Amino acid sequence: MGLGVALSLTACDYIPRTVAGLQTDASWDALPLRKWLAEDRAEPIALSFCAPPACNPGLAVGVIRLNGKDAQVTEALLKDPERLARALRSPVDRKKPVKTDIAVERFKGAPYPGFAITLSPKDGGKPPAYGAAMGRRSGEGLDVVLAIGVSSELVRQSVQEAAEREFR
Repeated sequence: MGLGVALSLTACDYIPRTVAGLQTDASWDALPLRKWLAEDRAEPIALSFCAPPACNPGLAVGVIRLNGKDAQVTEALLKDPERLARALRSPVDRKKPVKTDIAVERFKGAPYPGFAITLSPKDGGKPPAYGAAMGRRSGEGLDVVLAIGVSSELVRQSVQEAAEREFR
């Protein structure tokens, strides 16, 4: 019996948790992040994705928890995303100019600080990529919901719906 309990507890790290607030149909799947990510800077909580053709366009939504200085820096970026845009436009030690247009928009009137970001190739050779983030302080930590996809509306809607459910 002891072996069964030990195996059950160990297996919990391999069973992925889906992001709350997303559809629960078979087109969405979850990844077992805790066993994949070795870095200690962010604690992965959940990652769900929906890929074409079931979801067209594809979309990924994740939840992470940050602590300490990482939480402070991220919280500042959630409140002032133009700082992130400036950093992406002028990365340190970059010898070539950035060939991507970067636009950010702060979520106004949202219950949690956050923003949407658009990354577009300057040459227009590929469609833009969209991202969004919302965060909430939880004690000393910061919980953040992130969404990435190729539809601006779907990314914004998904991050807001997931934040509403995840931050309850």
